[in-house]
Amino acid sequence: MSKRTPSIVDVARAAGVSHQTVSRVVNRHPNVKESTRLKVESVMEEIGFRPNSAARALVTGQSSIIGVLSHDTTLFGPASVLHAVQFAAREIGYAVTLISLKSIYPVAVIAGLEEFANMGADGVVIIAPQSAEYEVLRKIPGNLPAVIIEGEEVTSIPSVEVDQLQGAILATQHLINLGHKNIAHISGPSEWFAAQRRRDGWQQALNQAKLKAAICVEGDWTPRSGYLATKQILKDKSVTAIFSGNDDMALGAYRAISELGLAVPTDVSLVGFDDVPASSYLSPGLSSVRQDFDQVGHAALGLLVRMIRGEKPRVRTVLVAPELIERKSTSRRLKK
Repeated sequence: MSKRTPSIVDVARAAGVSHQTVSRVVNRHPNVKESTRLKVESVMEEIGFRPNSAARALVTGQSSIIGVLSHDTTLFGPASVLHAVQFAAREIGYAVTLISLKSIYPVAVIAGLEEFANMGADGVVIIAPQSAEYEVLRKIPGNLPAVIIEGEEVTSIPSVEVDQLQGAILATQHLINLGHKNIAHISGPSEWFAAQRRRDGWQQALNQAKLKAAICVEGDWTPRSGYLATKQILKDKSVTAIFSGNDDMALGAYRAISELGLAVPTDVSLVGFDDVPASSYLSPGLSSVRQDFDQVGHAALGLLVRMIRGEKPRVRTVLVAPELIERKSTSRRLKK
């Protein structure tokens, strides 16, 4: 005979509280002492109690479902953001339903948002890294609470993003501090907000140092585009450093530099962006700008949950600080 599924009464008995108290914990009622909540949650985990989401929805009027509207989750950045959002949501008892779009355009965005509204999602996270007609986001179906991640700022919707501009400034300033004066840039596709801001940060750091901008070649985030861009950049023999818009393009740059009979960092210093796990295993290890995607996910969920509760967000935009991870791909410029 199969073992009986634990009930709310079993939890109450084991925790030494009333079943009403367990119900309040399950439904995230604010009037529960923190020590009691932790005790009840511990018992629920210990005996394997799983709240009935349908019943909870009837009591609270909420589905405990958060929708995530995303595009191109094959790339490191969007994929990492999606994982961070899912993890942060699970931590606070929400399930995540994903709709992945082939393109961030009005018709596709509206269809995705309407689907979330129809399924009764409590709120939605929109991962929108590319330029689009953001006017459509001003009128979200069903007045769903929404937060944008890594997208263009929309006045009516709070947003969370890594400070891409500051990250690019950190990378470029690092090269400037090492004595490099002709610093090229491999940018991401111009329709991506992150690419625009990283290019702006590169330019801003050079301007602040009163250095003339070297060549900038646009890539498409892939190693092949970084390889081709580097071949083009190093036709200028005065270039001694390259800031790559992401680590994958930097990987292509390594090969191009080697094929030209040059070495990293002796002849060309190189900095990437993203700090993907493989970056530290390149030879030499790639200096790169790290993005704290976990913090992005938690910040986005924090804003969204407050909105679901009917609270107004205290801030409209949350900027998460990046960090430059220095390895052996950069060195002081040698005077010739």
